[in-house]
Parts: sequence; C-alpha cells; structure tokens
Amino acid sequence: MPVVVGVVVLVVFLVVCLAGGAAAYFALRGEPAAAPSPSPVAAVSPSTPPPPPPSAAPAACLVGSWRETSYTANWEMYGNKIQFTGAGTLMQVNADGTMTTVDKVTRRGAGYGDRYEMIHNGTTKLNYVADDKTINYSSPRATGTTTLKVNGRQRAREPLKATITPETYSCKGDELRLFGEVYSSEWERIRPPGRPV
Repeated sequence: MPVVVGVVVLVVFLVVCLAGGAAAYFALRGEPAAAPSPSPVAAVSPSTPPPPPPSAAPAACLVGSWRETSYTANWEMYGNKIQFTGAGTLMQVNADGTMTTVDKVTRRGAGYGDRYEMIHNGTTKLNYVADDKTINYSSPRATGTTTLKVNGRQRAREPLKATITPETYSCKGDELRLFGEVYSSEWERIRPPGRPV
C-alpha cells in the first residue's frame, strides 16, 4: 500500500511539475496557458537558424547572351493576317534586370498575292522582371528603324519600337523559347570562344 501511495504521489508531482512548466512557459510568452496557438505553424526559437534561401531563381537561366534561331509572327497587313518568319536577333540578358537586343534582321511573309519584308535595324535597351514562367518589361529605349517593303518596294519607314507586353518563356540549359500574344521565337545561348558546350 505505501508503494501504491508513493507512485500516486509521484505521478501527481510530475503532473503538477509539467503543468507548472507549461504555465511558466506561456506566462513568459505573455499568453494564457489554456489558449491554443492561433497558427498551425510551429514557433521557431531564437536559437534556430532560418531556413536557407532558394539556391537560384528560375529566371537565372535567362541570364546570358542569346542568338535567335527561329521567329514566327502573325501580323495584320492592310486588313489581312500574314505570317512572318525570320531569325538573327541578338539578345543580352543581365542579372541586374537589364536587357539589350540588337536587330539587323528581315522578317518575311507572303499572302493574298503579295510578298512582305519587315526590316528591323537597331538596338533596344529595356528593364525586365521574371518569375519562373513570365517576363515583364519596362522602360524601353530603342534606336534604329523599321522598314516595310511590299513586293520589293518600300511602303513605310518608322523609328524602331520595342514590344513590352509580357512574354511567357521556357528556358532549359542553352535553349530558350519566348511566346508573345501573336508571335513565338527560339534562341540558343552564345558560348564564348573556347568554352565547352
């Protein structure tokens, strides 16, 4: 009988100690002992280091020098939709959120008995912000010209303009694809001489 009483006294003592410890813990935190935590996230003690940041943003794949290998667009020309194709734009994407494109390219299309040439010649600088699938552009600064020829004859000429509507992108290693509202393009990374592929 004294053993049973001793065990009961020990259990009561442990319960009192645990309850007292919990009460002291909540008292130090300024919370009532019976109040449940309002958030399902466990509290992090000051001695626990914060989780490490992601190693690299998905947009890091964009950074580098690129050469356009394919371009396709559907533009409206004099009331008709014409598909234009081409390649050759150079693009430098910097980690600081700036980008430069150099155009010395001709986009060609044909339809309804006419042949079209859209000749871009100039440089565009702009800012960009990218997440894992979308690029948003701002502050375009373009120098150069765009010339339209129809059946070999010049029909229009105007200052080069930048398109700053958001683009969807897919980037993997040395391959990049960009998708706009009416166009898509494919790019390959330009490697410095002597660098392994």
